[in-house]
Amino acid sequence: MDKIPAANGEGDRGAPMAYPPAESGRTAPRTPPTARTCSSVIAGAAVTYTLRVSARARSLRLVIRPASGLEVVVPRGTPAHEVERVLRDKARWITRTLARVARESAVMAPALADGSILAFVGRPLQLAIRTGAPAGRFHAAISGETLQLTVTRDTQEEVRTALEAWYRRQAARVFAERLAVCNAAYGFSYGRVSIREQKSRWGSCSRRGNLNFNWRLLLAPLPVLDYVVTHELAHLKEPNHSPRFWALVAAACPEYQTQRRWLRQHGRELRF
Repeated sequence: MDKIPAANGEGDRGAPMAYPPAESGRTAPRTPPTARTCSSVIAGAAVTYTLRVSARARSLRLVIRPASGLEVVVPRGTPAHEVERVLRDKARWITRTLARVARESAVMAPALADGSILAFVGRPLQLAIRTGAPAGRFHAAISGETLQLTVTRDTQEEVRTALEAWYRRQAARVFAERLAVCNAAYGFSYGRVSIREQKSRWGSCSRRGNLNFNWRLLLAPLPVLDYVVTHELAHLKEPNHSPRFWALVAAACPEYQTQRRWLRQHGRELRF
């Protein structure tokens, strides 16, 4: 499936790409990789990174994530000098991407206040905040184009926590509805549907046919959400990203490339 973008560089497989198209297929059983913290001098500066040895890795790859920084994933048996060589070769990409990710991560989400506009499955809702809910409780309901939220105290932390809980609850219903709509073109059978907040994926499809979706997709336009749903449904038949898989996606979602592009460009903005 399309993943939440992480800057990625691929060892010796050509110039690294910042935020390349990253898909998810079916989740395979995995052996937990070993990891340790290392440091190296890159472009004259000391850089700390996480070295992960994975039985699933077939080649050395570099990944930069906002939460964890630089990660070097290597197959078992990769010598230390090979890691250092790749770090030297990709030094310019590493330093530039670390700086860019740091700048992007420093951008704070706007404060939530009475009258703020929130996206909800492609429609704007004006937030109306009220106080008076019992401690530890909240109440939320849509009235016309307004999301009425009652909390105990109107602090940013309490408002965000209540909103996230409400969006998660709505996600179960929304994804059930969109699965029915998008699956009309396929008629596939699938297993359990779970709502999560995956750190690096918008959705996934397991070997058993269970589907997982990121609740933050409710902040995206409806065609984007439908593309993700269609993408995961297509994995029920094609557990890969072969031409057959993309043809299957296109059959139900002809404009998938437009939606995929939007998600790659704006995925980080799906927060409040």
